[in-house]
Amino acid sequence: MIPRSGSGCPVKAEIVKEFTFEAAHHLPEVGPDHKCSRVHGHLFKVEVAVEGEVDPVLGWVMDFGDLAVVSRQVIGELDHRVLNVLPGLANPTSENLARYLFDRLAARVAGVSAVTVHESPTSRCTWRPVRPVAPATTEVRITVGGLLFSAAHLLVLPPAIREPIHGHDYRMTMVVTLAPGVPGDIDGVLRSCAEAVAAELDHRFVLAGRPAVGRLEERGDSFALVVGDETVTLPRMDCVVLDVGNTTTEALAAWAAARIAARPEIAALRATRVEVTLVESLDASARAEATVG
Repeated sequence: MIPRSGSGCPVKAEIVKEFTFEAAHHLPEVGPDHKCSRVHGHLFKVEVAVEGEVDPVLGWVMDFGDLAVVSRQVIGELDHRVLNVLPGLANPTSENLARYLFDRLAARVAGVSAVTVHESPTSRCTWRPVRPVAPATTEVRITVGGLLFSAAHLLVLPPAIREPIHGHDYRMTMVVTLAPGVPGDIDGVLRSCAEAVAAELDHRFVLAGRPAVGRLEERGDSFALVVGDETVTLPRMDCVVLDVGNTTTEALAAWAAARIAARPEIAALRATRVEVTLVESLDASARAEATVG
């Protein structure tokens, strides 16, 4: 039997894809003495976030490629334009621009949860619909960043398609929600747990134990991934097999969150939730959450 590292995949995740466009604008409401009243330009960066259920077979909220097609169409309408002349952008502040793009993207992509517009490397605005305010709690959230691992993988897609073998340097951030007043070196415990889970994937080939397409076979010292007429053979010692249908960024983030949440050290801290964000590339990331206990 093929060993699988369990996932406990949460119901929802959020993915983020980044885009850029170049445009000119001015802000007519700031007064003639403000520098932004003059026509000028920016290289704008736009982050589009989509939240939804992780497909139990394909392992994603949606295909990053499908999100890119629609987003580039919407955002491309602003490229090399004077924003003020576009209907709805007479006063193209970052705030108004983020809402403008959110409305147009949400009309075409289900689950758009936020749009962030970077006007410069140090200035940005996020438009996110207002959600009901949760009751005040005594919980605290602790963030552990600077976590890295390097791994290889491939995705399999219906009807019998596989990606080429490739790899990423993943950047991982963990946020843990726990009760206040827990004694001891909390930061050290959390970092140790996160590093241990990241190490399980580091410098490994990550395989889906129940692939969405094809099948995974044990063949002595090797694993064989059979997809249609193709067979990919990999040394067993190089691989880690996860209990997922695809090794998407969403699935890996969900696996890592659940894996960390299941550690006894986390339970001992009276933690309630573990959230993991994985950055797969310069323009693609995913966030997932798991409940402790």
